[in-house]
Order: sequence, then C-alpha cells, then structure tokens
Amino acid sequence: MVMLMFILDKSKFCEFNLNNVKEFIKFWKQFYPGDNVKIFDSDNKISYINELNLKNDLTEDNVKRLLRWKDPLRLTEKIGNTRRENEKVLRVLEKMGDINNFRKRKISESDFFKKTRDIFPTGFVWQVFLFHIARPVEYPIADRYVYRAFTVLNEKNKVLEGWNGYTKYKEFFFDIVKSAEINPENKNDTSDIVSRLKEIDNALFAFGQFLDKYHPQSEDM
Repeated sequence: MVMLMFILDKSKFCEFNLNNVKEFIKFWKQFYPGDNVKIFDSDNKISYINELNLKNDLTEDNVKRLLRWKDPLRLTEKIGNTRRENEKVLRVLEKMGDINNFRKRKISESDFFKKTRDIFPTGFVWQVFLFHIARPVEYPIADRYVYRAFTVLNEKNKVLEGWNGYTKYKEFFFDIVKSAEINPENKNDTSDIVSRLKEIDNALFAFGQFLDKYHPQSEDM
C-alpha cells in the first residue's frame, strides 16, 4: 500500500497511519542527507554507531566525535583557524563521569537533566543529545526537523518546547518503534537495535526537511 503522503499533495501531508509505518520509514530514510562529518583533523568519517561504544563506557574521543557529528559548526573540539579549545566541548568532557554514570543508571533522569542544563544552559537539543549518547535506545535524538515531522503528522501547529515537548515526541517515536516491530528490550544485539532506531530518526529527519521546504510552518495544517 502506498501512503498518501508520498505524493506532492499538501492536503495529504498530515495523513499518517501507524499500520503503514514500515513503508514510511523505507520511503523517507532514502532522502536522509547522510552522515558525512569527518573526524577532526582526519579524512575519516565519524561512525555514529561505533562512537556510541555501546557495550562500554564512553571515552573522551567518542564524545568529542559524537558532538562534532551532531553540530560540526558549534560543537567541534577546536574553534576555527585559532585552534582554540571549544569551551562547550570542554564542559561536556568535564562531566564524562556523570554521562557514564547515567549510562550505568547510577544517576536518575531528573538529576542528569540538571547536569545537562549546567553543561548547556541554552540549547535544549544539545541537552537531549547528552541523554541520547548515554542511552541511545531510550532517548531519541531531537532536532527541528524531527519535531517538524511530529507536529505535522499529529496535525498540531504548536511547537514542542522543553522537556514536556520532548516527552511527547519520545512517546510518538516509540509508537513508531512498536509499529515497526522493533523490540528495544532485546539486549542480544544492541547495535542492530540502535541502527534500526536511527533509520526511524533518518526518515523523520528527511520528512521534516521536506516539510520545511514544501509545507511552511505558517500554513494551516
């Protein structure tokens, strides 16, 4: 069955059915722009899955590369031609113990949220990203494009804000996970699960980019 949102008919963009979610993922993930960010001072591309270091503690190198992968402009370890240390990255590295303790469930969600706000007083998407790299199976990536996809697919004009907004997006994301028949509780191959979750993120990201161009926020849903 072909989903109606696959055609360029703006009146159909909001039509979303979890029964067809596998087709949605398969269609939209092919338009994801790809992970082409290179390791700092290297010609090698950053491997998102490898840098998550899923069965071990995150290392400083893992975190530096993941931050650069997330935002090469503002979260690369060295700044421009000056090669000055990026204070945003340094603040994250200073909290490596907390990030790994959250990964090992030694810190509560609420306590870790306070720590992420200390690291990034502004930039909620970056705060969420620290949750994601610590426990990627439980905390999906947040950004403007996946949020845009959420608002359109749920026929809402209201912009998601703060932790409450992220919680709504996370519930939506895991509704898709369930409908795609992915079991995050399966510990046998965590890297495979994370790869499949990333395909959902890729599909929502690509759809959100498409909406930004062809279905501006100002238009009625």
